[in-house]
Amino acid sequence: MYILKDIATFIDAELIGDASIKINSLATSFNAQKDQLTYVASNKYKSDLPTLTAGAVIITKDLLKDCPTNALVVNDVYLAFAQITHYFKQPPTCFDGVHTSAQINSKNIAKNCTIGAHVRIGKDCTIGANTVIEQGVTIGNNVIIQPNVTVLQNCTIGNNVSLSAGVVIGSEGFGNALDSQGHWHTIAHLGNVVIGNDVAIGANTVIDRGTLEDTQIHNGVRLDNLVHIAHNVSLGENTAIAAGVTIGGSVTLGMRCQIGGGAVIASHIHLADDVVITGASTVDKHLDKGRYTGFTSISPHSDWKRTQIWLLKLDKITQYLNIQLKHLKGR
Repeated sequence: MYILKDIATFIDAELIGDASIKINSLATSFNAQKDQLTYVASNKYKSDLPTLTAGAVIITKDLLKDCPTNALVVNDVYLAFAQITHYFKQPPTCFDGVHTSAQINSKNIAKNCTIGAHVRIGKDCTIGANTVIEQGVTIGNNVIIQPNVTVLQNCTIGNNVSLSAGVVIGSEGFGNALDSQGHWHTIAHLGNVVIGNDVAIGANTVIDRGTLEDTQIHNGVRLDNLVHIAHNVSLGENTAIAAGVTIGGSVTLGMRCQIGGGAVIASHIHLADDVVITGASTVDKHLDKGRYTGFTSISPHSDWKRTQIWLLKLDKITQYLNIQLKHLKGR
């Protein structure tokens, strides 16, 4: 728990309001409660302010008149947010062996595993050699974890889950803020990864933890080898993703989606239920139910945009030319 005055000092902010209130954690502007701090990065999100229930918000001076709560006023909101995430980051606990506070209800666990404080492991689990399970992790029943898997702090794994060799669950997401001198400041990711039941995850797949909320892998999901799932992604039930797929941050996939090998889904994209993406495609817009393919040879971005516009119009152009050809033949 932190005092707002101390937080303001840490990010060099002007404090408007009650300096003595206690802040327990960070949260998004939609979910923040009275004991939490949030941020509104720009005028684009100004509409979030009237309904804000957070104890305090990081904003710029031009948004101050619309702020209904305590404010930390800064010049660069996103940079200040990046800095304050490290204030709330729980450091990992370095530990060898099995911590005395761990609750383990399975016997088939390799002797050279590392299992941290307050870990809970259910019945009939198998945990392979050199696996690391950090503090606060919860693992359900009948989970198979192959060698050299890492499950980082506070992540949750359901029942009947298999993690193949080399899987990493709960790695730091890729988020950075650029300051006025052109230097990057890493954002500490405070969310977790929550994996449902009956999930299978292939070798060397990596799933990043969420920034403030959790990355979610729902029941029945199948992930092949070498898949990367970025922060705050939500994969719907029974979705299947082939090898080498990269999914950007804050992507939402509906139920029963199928993503072909080597496909790339850009950040903040939403796919409806039953979307099929063929291999090596690039997805850069929201998609409704259906089967999609999309890839072209690389070119300067401005050229690619012009080409893409014409590609989208080709069908209409062909129809127009066919109509004109019929008119000419009819003369």
